[in-house]
Amino acid sequence: MDADLELEAESFDSQIEERIRNGHIPDLRYTKRCEYFYNNVWRHPDLVKLHFGEIFTKINDAIKRFVDKPVPQILEVGCGPGFICLELARNGYDVTGIDLSPQCIRVAREFSEKDPDRLSRGELKYIDGDFFSTGQLNGKFDAIIFLGALHHFPDQVQTLKRANELLDQAGVIIVDEPSQDRVDKRNAAIYQFTKTLLSLTNGFYEKVSAYSSTEKIEEDVQKAFHRMRYEEASGEKLQSFNDNAAGFKEMYPALTSTFQQLDYQERYAFYHDLIGGLRFSDEMNKQIANTIKLFDKYLCETGVIQSTEFLFVGRKK
Repeated sequence: MDADLELEAESFDSQIEERIRNGHIPDLRYTKRCEYFYNNVWRHPDLVKLHFGEIFTKINDAIKRFVDKPVPQILEVGCGPGFICLELARNGYDVTGIDLSPQCIRVAREFSEKDPDRLSRGELKYIDGDFFSTGQLNGKFDAIIFLGALHHFPDQVQTLKRANELLDQAGVIIVDEPSQDRVDKRNAAIYQFTKTLLSLTNGFYEKVSAYSSTEKIEEDVQKAFHRMRYEEASGEKLQSFNDNAAGFKEMYPALTSTFQQLDYQERYAFYHDLIGGLRFSDEMNKQIANTIKLFDKYLCETGVIQSTEFLFVGRKK
């Protein structure tokens, strides 16, 4: 593994180790409240269901719609601690997850082994390694999934060529990715406005004072702009070495040139950056989170703001 990939793996090793030490349960069905997270959907099962539950449903629906096999063979690239793979196996698929992070794979295997539903699910295995070089990816897959992973690959053409090689002749690729390069000032302003109102009603983890000048608003919107792009004001990446190595302008053209587009959806812009920070009662948090999510969708659909997440489903050409 080259030095860049080692740095990438180390970032996610340390992240998952700290999360597990603090009570994180990466399991869509059996996760529990975890107050270690201060602004993350994994803070509460209701938020996990609202966010990742919908994503899983989109992935599962795409497999059912476009894969005509009794037991589809599924590969998730960049599976992290394996919660999507685990849920896919519970739905009857044979699933392989691969990730650079040895610790993420260790955690994925641990939760797989103690899964209460393991006797009734499809086959499930996890591979610690490089998607390009490992010899453990044998055979052909009916579907390959990238969930928040494709934008970590600098060379989109080579990445998708490799995915294409691993797909069965009628196989499909399913991609759900953030596109932080499409964050703009409108997105940041709506995000900051919403966060401010939540804070002023004592319903947000971060305290924001009432504004008395547009100059201060401009300053905070600029900070929000960088935060939503997962970068420092200098442009330095916050999450990992290869985070945002590719944006929408690299991912989408590479996808459409490699695969026949079957489905494409513009999704959301900002709700997932806010709902983990809600601090009302559990029931009120649930209602407000859903309302913010629906307004996010509406604002994207009407062109008020730019969506920064997309779903792509394509078939091998």
